Amino acid sequence: MTGGRKLLLLAAVIALLVRTEQKPTVYMTPNLSPIFAGDLLYLHCNDSQDGSTAIWKFNGNKKNQSNTLKIAAASSKDSGIYNCISNGQTSDDFNLKVFEYVPIASLSITTGQPVMRKNAKVLLELTNDDGLEGWWCRVNRGMKTRTIKLKLNNKNPTSFTFETTELKVPETIYWCEKNNTSRSNQVVLRTTDNEVILEMYPFPAIAGEKMTLKCLVWGTKEVTKSVFYKENTNIMSVQGDTYNIPTVNEPGVERYKCKATYRYKDQTVDPHVYDSDVQDVPVHVCPVRAVLSDTMGCSCPSCDRQGSYMYYKQNGASWTMLGQNKHPDGDGTYHCRAVMDNMRTLPSNAVRYNHSISGPVIGILFFIVLLGLLIFAMAFYKWNKKRNERVDIYEQVPMRQGDTNYEAINMRQVKEGEYDTLQPGAEGRQKTGGEYEALTKREGKDEVYHTLGENVASGGDGGYEALKTAGIQKDEYETLKTKQPEGGTGTESGGDGGYEALKTAGIQKDEYETLKTKQPEGGTGAESGGDGGYEALKTAGIQKDEYETLKTKQAELEKVEEIKEKK
Repeated sequence: MTGGRKLLLLAAVIALLVRTEQKPTVYMTPNLSPIFAGDLLYLHCNDSQDGSTAIWKFNGNKKNQSNTLKIAAASSKDSGIYNCISNGQTSDDFNLKVFEYVPIASLSITTGQPVMRKNAKVLLELTNDDGLEGWWCRVNRGMKTRTIKLKLNNKNPTSFTFETTELKVPETIYWCEKNNTSRSNQVVLRTTDNEVILEMYPFPAIAGEKMTLKCLVWGTKEVTKSVFYKENTNIMSVQGDTYNIPTVNEPGVERYKCKATYRYKDQTVDPHVYDSDVQDVPVHVCPVRAVLSDTMGCSCPSCDRQGSYMYYKQNGASWTMLGQNKHPDGDGTYHCRAVMDNMRTLPSNAVRYNHSISGPVIGILFFIVLLGLLIFAMAFYKWNKKRNERVDIYEQVPMRQGDTNYEAINMRQVKEGEYDTLQPGAEGRQKTGGEYEALTKREGKDEVYHTLGENVASGGDGGYEALKTAGIQKDEYETLKTKQPEGGTGTESGGDGGYEALKTAGIQKDEYETLKTKQPEGGTGAESGGDGGYEALKTAGIQKDEYETLKTKQAELEKVEEIKEKK
């Protein structure tokens, strides 16, 4: 019995071990670190039993069913947790992180095409601004990856060109790296047995930018017509071999092929018409791009990490880095990048810089702006000073007895050239004492005007004092006359005295009019205080701007009345 129990226990342990061994695992080819936008990846689900089909889950949601999951053009939306399920067992989490930048180094095709004939070779060039010491390259064919050593001619070159081996398999992936932390982009080379091939430029294509498809034929350039297909649907027929797509809208992978009509040199028979292979055309999401201003300022509004900026100057078809912390200081065409530890942005827009012109132009513009500000400041200072120093140079007419319907006008608030003068109501209307009309000042920046005085205490016929008229136009003066309302006398009513302007145009120089007391019919001036008239007074011999006022003398008026009565 004891031996039987031991056998049962051993069988249970073996069954548990078998079940544990059956737990699938997820691994990736090519094995890249880090992973950037546009990378070609394959995720494999490995278990101990052949022939089983795995189920893939992405962030807990079922994705598809296959042993291998292909990611043709990685993007940030592919970042997350992957699991595969096989024979009822679920693998451990496989965490995939995709950076939407580009690698720190560049690998490109210098001779050849992305699609080549079998057994052909291409030349690849590796470039790194900080040098290639410590770098090596890798090549992946299916499940196998090999390492390529770089035989550098000098100590630390910034570029290196090497030739691939013969391309025998449908797909070969090249990339280069250093210390498993820094790497280049991938170059994917495919092969075909057909005479006609479909090529894509630039490689890789980027969403939001243009893409060019070419239908090429080995051995001839005389392609007269090309028809392009997308997912077996005819989308374009062109003369020649080139189809230009202005903008590629969405990232992803589309399958294209083309049909070429062509002939070889000196061919006399009918032209050939053949199709290309169907090719996967991956369109990458656009990585982060730097921005270069017209004044050579480099920035990266979309970057989520800090970095430095590198400037590059165009030399023919290539670009030369200026060096650490160096800015453009000469004429030429430039672009820039934001550079982090093991990644960088796409090159910025290219800007033509003319240092010999931009420097003086900027200086002139700065001087013009500064001069404008100075002129504005001086004008504002003078205006403000004049405003603060302005005083009331006009005096107000004192209010007569019984007239309480107006108030003094602040002359600071009146626009220059406009002054208000009181105007009594017209005949037949009730006086309000507050009506006025605008009087435009003709001249008189330095004029002095005097107030009217009341020489008669009763409010009757008022006299006037001399007016100094410096600055007033020659032959234009104003006189005041007392105006009384209908049905009353000035003395008795104490009415509101009005005044009106009297134009004296045409009166000879030094000839002015003065007021004299005029009595109404049937009464004396003393009794009535009536409406005063006026007569001309010759002022020859009187000094300029000096005139005397007429005063109403009660005694003289009474004497005149007595003489009239005796007669």
